[in-house]
Amino acid sequence: MSRTRPTVFGFVAHDDPDLLAQMAMVQAGGTGWINLEPVIDDERRPPEPGPFAFLGGSTHKVPVVTWMPGRHQQGRPDRPTTVGLQHASGPRVASRLRDLGLPVPEGWRVTQDHPRRGMVAEVPADADNGAVIDWLLRAATIVCQVEATGRWEAAVHPGLG
Repeated sequence: MSRTRPTVFGFVAHDDPDLLAQMAMVQAGGTGWINLEPVIDDERRPPEPGPFAFLGGSTHKVPVVTWMPGRHQQGRPDRPTTVGLQHASGPRVASRLRDLGLPVPEGWRVTQDHPRRGMVAEVPADADNGAVIDWLLRAATIVCQVEATGRWEAAVHPGLG
């Protein structure tokens, strides 16, 4: 099986029509995911982690958001949408986001909240994509440890389906 390269594009807001269209396409295809990262100017980009970075804490000073749509499975319960937030901001990010006024939305279920592997949550499959991305981008902005430009980059991985 050959992998296709992701489609990469820039955007500014959670309600960007291209982003929402790509999300709908991935949902309709039944496979794939989208990664989102804040754009960082080259002079502010942190250095690449060294060869022994795996021994320390998280190296995601620039957070990475992942969105993978839920799946309808015939004869079985639907699988929820899964979202992830890799970051280097420390343990229990869901609690800290709540304390900063950005609680995990009602109906979401945090399945992992680890300082090295990040936070993962299940989102109801019928959740509004714009609202999900809005929360994710706001959370990523809070945990970003490098000054960002306010722009974002999306990498759409269509999967192998």
